Amino acid sequence: MDPGLHSSKINTGSPGKVETPSLKWQDEAGKADKEVVPAGALLSSEHWWVLQRRQVIIILLGIVLLVFWNGLPQSPFGPCNQPSTSPAYVHLDIGEVVWAKCTGEYDLPRAECGSILVPLDYFNSSAGVAKIALGRYNATSGPRKGIVLVNPGGPGGPGKRLATISGHTLQQLIGPEYDVIGFDPRGIGETQPRTQCFPSQADYLAFKSHTVLERGYDVGPNLTVPGNREHLIALQREADALLKTQFEICGETMGEELRYMGTSTVVRDMDFITAVLEGDDALINYWGGSYGSILGQYLVNMLPDRVGRVTIDGIADAVAWSNQPYYQWYGQWLSSTQDAYNIFASECSKVGPDICALAAMRGEDPAFIVERIEGFVAKLYDEPLPVPDATRPGILTSGLLRQYILEHLEAPLSWPDFARDFASAMQGNGTAILSTLQIIPSYFYDLARSAVSCNDNKPFAPPSAEEVIDKLLNVERKVAPFAFAAVTTEPDAGCQFWPVQPPERFDGPWNHTLRNPILVVSNTADPITPIASGQLVIALMPNSSRLLVQDSPGHCSLALPSLCTVKHVRAYFRDGSLPPEGTICQPSVTPFGISEAGSVLSGEDHDIIESLKELGRVFAKVRAEG
Repeated sequence: MDPGLHSSKINTGSPGKVETPSLKWQDEAGKADKEVVPAGALLSSEHWWVLQRRQVIIILLGIVLLVFWNGLPQSPFGPCNQPSTSPAYVHLDIGEVVWAKCTGEYDLPRAECGSILVPLDYFNSSAGVAKIALGRYNATSGPRKGIVLVNPGGPGGPGKRLATISGHTLQQLIGPEYDVIGFDPRGIGETQPRTQCFPSQADYLAFKSHTVLERGYDVGPNLTVPGNREHLIALQREADALLKTQFEICGETMGEELRYMGTSTVVRDMDFITAVLEGDDALINYWGGSYGSILGQYLVNMLPDRVGRVTIDGIADAVAWSNQPYYQWYGQWLSSTQDAYNIFASECSKVGPDICALAAMRGEDPAFIVERIEGFVAKLYDEPLPVPDATRPGILTSGLLRQYILEHLEAPLSWPDFARDFASAMQGNGTAILSTLQIIPSYFYDLARSAVSCNDNKPFAPPSAEEVIDKLLNVERKVAPFAFAAVTTEPDAGCQFWPVQPPERFDGPWNHTLRNPILVVSNTADPITPIASGQLVIALMPNSSRLLVQDSPGHCSLALPSLCTVKHVRAYFRDGSLPPEGTICQPSVTPFGISEAGSVLSGEDHDIIESLKELGRVFAKVRAEG
């Protein structure tokens, strides 16, 4: 094992007392409406990482850091991670928090924005500092129960905005007695240092433009044709070369800063933030979905004695995430995708062509709808569709169209628009689809996602292109025809080329016993984080977790909100009540907006569902826009 790498198999608690120099960070929160929480006001010596060095060491270290920053050789891609040079400064010590009124266009009037200074490396006090961006929406009802940390997923989603934009709606889910605390994880959003390997997002998108990293893999309709496999192997070699290039660029641009972006370090930040805001003895409360479920699994297994109320939704397999190469994930990841696909076709048939443009008539065999969709995908393999009027004129290929289908299976409330735009493309106008697809690559800011997944992923020997393609083709044949699309829509490939090793990488065990059980929420037909992953968490922690099943398609329960699910989640955060074993909740809305007989909601329930539908849209947007 690398001498600089700490195995979390033996680090399931505090990393110990870490003496950290009282370094300063220049924050640009401004001066108005500002509250500074003193660093030592709530921390015991166990969590207080600073204030123990002599003043002379502080001064010397400050000088050394100044010389270091000024003397760094300039990357050909320019400086990407310098602290703000805004004239509005406030000087913070590690552990101090600054709060100010949020001023963003969509921020809630009661929302507060701020930051906290934390150790860059919890195992090396000389490494420096990181500034974690925070958002807070205070409790609106008493008695106050504390804070709930929230994460929208990704990885790459900035959680700060989840609190400042949707804090009030989140309280519909977790209860108004909690402060909602959003934070941008390491390398993401406003947190510094930020993962920025290219000079700008435009430069990163230009690097990927018209390559397999953007267009994806065009898979022929007949998987048994030898030429199909050879074509895919050539694309994989292209992808490997591009991934190696971008990670070499990232290593040159960011250097050792890349080491600190992994999930294990984020868990340490969550512990630190909770101790600062609530006191040393406060337990960690958390709600997260998608990748946020991975973060939750890390949290409860790294720090089992620190767990308060933890709910994870849209469960990804943290065991595979941390221990297997990416191309081995998709057999399980896509195990419910075909179910979601079939539900789309069934619901489309049920409402008919007036609402679902891909239906030929109301009540037709759903298999015919799938057949038409697949026929058009196959046609584009041989004849890509020219799209001169897209935001960026180009062609619509089978690989791009397959990505489009997968993205929309995750969001059932988008199915009417999906069907309309797909039908338009079948008539020769692919403008809406290609323009939408051109937005999707910009969701992942620079290499922020890779900085998380590759720091988390156990090092592995570089696989051959043949090995990767054969594994993915097997998933295409036996599980669902979206394995190659998932490689592009979930960009975690290439970690064999990652240039650094993290200070700590947790890879299990995943079966700790908790004094406070967690709530696990899974949809029956989640196309990318399947119910099988939720069942795995329960199997690993049978006495410390409870599964709440929502019988619906879509990615995470908020994709198709359910009053039943909301009721159980809120009861859990209120007093720890768990739903009875075997509980299955039905969604309160349908994908195409047609109410079932007898399912009319009361005024209050209708308002809750409408709020949660909006939260689902914000959740997906923030998760994607890292």
